[in-house]
Amino acid sequence: MESFWIVLLGLLAAGYFALAGFDYGTALLFRFVGRDERERGRALGAMTPFVLGDEVWLVAAVGVLFGAFPRLEGELLSGHHGAFVTIVTGLVAFTAAVQLRGAAPVWDVPLVGGALAVAVGWGVLAADVTGAPAPLWIVGVVGLFSLHGGTFLAWRLPGRAGVRARALARSLVLPCLLFVPAAVLLAGPVARPEVGVGVAVAVVVLLLGAWVTSGRVAFCCTAIACALPVPAVFAAQDVVTAETMAGTGTLAVLVPAAVVVLPLVLLFQWATWWMVRVRHA
Repeated sequence: MESFWIVLLGLLAAGYFALAGFDYGTALLFRFVGRDERERGRALGAMTPFVLGDEVWLVAAVGVLFGAFPRLEGELLSGHHGAFVTIVTGLVAFTAAVQLRGAAPVWDVPLVGGALAVAVGWGVLAADVTGAPAPLWIVGVVGLFSLHGGTFLAWRLPGRAGVRARALARSLVLPCLLFVPAAVLLAGPVARPEVGVGVAVAVVVLLLGAWVTSGRVAFCCTAIACALPVPAVFAAQDVVTAETMAGTGTLAVLVPAAVVVLPLVLLFQWATWWMVRVRHA
């Protein structure tokens, strides 16, 4: 029972970073990829249909955290106010700006600022939880999200805008290679050091894969690279354990809800991508 909930929380968190990461990365890069308002609108238009579907993973993960890990939820909220305020503020600004940006380019400010705040907030939280230096995690998360957004835009945008996106993405591979594996390996007294080493090696391989490939293959490489730090954070100092979970009776009651919610999240995500594929067919 305990393993089921730990794996479920990890999968939802990893899915959120793998998917929402390119939303934030697109917001951070679109003004550099697009040289005029038409190109910038096209870049944002490539990302916008996915935003709500990608955020569903976070909603589901928070629901599992509150329901199945009440002690962990209490520890996180009580000990990391600054990181959570930054993340929530960024999410509100980003989500509002995505919906309103078409009305006026002035919404670029909360769009970019919100995306940056979310990335920085997650970096600060990862540093607080793992004990690794905050600059490593902050630069690593911002770099990973930006790289992921760049590979997405390079895949989805035609012409010169796609070429510029690919060039930007390639320029971010080296900073990510320097900061992300270092953040994972220096994650304090990691309870399971083999997890940290395995994640660091896998991230290096995936980032190099993003460098030498293109299109959806490169996008898959950066998506997995964004998701992989999740198990490293979970393993650091045994952050997620049976001791932080609710009682067995509560977990048993929640199992039917989890069995329903996860397929719905997957179905919603598949439907979003399918509809966008049909629209561009």
